[in-house]
Amino acid sequence: MTRSLLLAVLLVAGCSGGSVSLHTSVQSTGLLHAAAHGDGDSWKDTSGREYRLGLVNTPELSECYGQTASAERKRLVRKGFRADVYTTDSYGRSVAVVYLADGTNLNVFLARHGYANARYLTAFRHENASLAAELDVAFAAARREHAGLWSACP
Repeated sequence: MTRSLLLAVLLVAGCSGGSVSLHTSVQSTGLLHAAAHGDGDSWKDTSGREYRLGLVNTPELSECYGQTASAERKRLVRKGFRADVYTTDSYGRSVAVVYLADGTNLNVFLARHGYANARYLTAFRHENASLAAELDVAFAAARREHAGLWSACP
């Protein structure tokens, strides 16, 4: 989409009060790198763009196991990541399916290994049905094999 066409779409949507959900994959531009801050499910890249993992929720840094989930996400994206952005959330973050440098789907990995829960899956399933289907399988496997980070929290 050209810049002028994108601007026209955004202006029309803004004037009509509607929202625009543009599927903007950055997978073809090479690996992105995460800035030092962030938590388990949201962070900025080194250029300042903020990402939010779609359809999964990790504990906040101040919550039980929040530091653990954040450290694992940081470890996983250390070699870079690609983001398939499919919408923007109410905080202006790019909601995405994130792929690690080796091609692993980070959203699914965190769900499958108990670092994330399905808090947002039902409410936002319609935004990315294929990711939701992958997460259904990942969360089911995680429930069978371990309860995840929060099982030991008060």
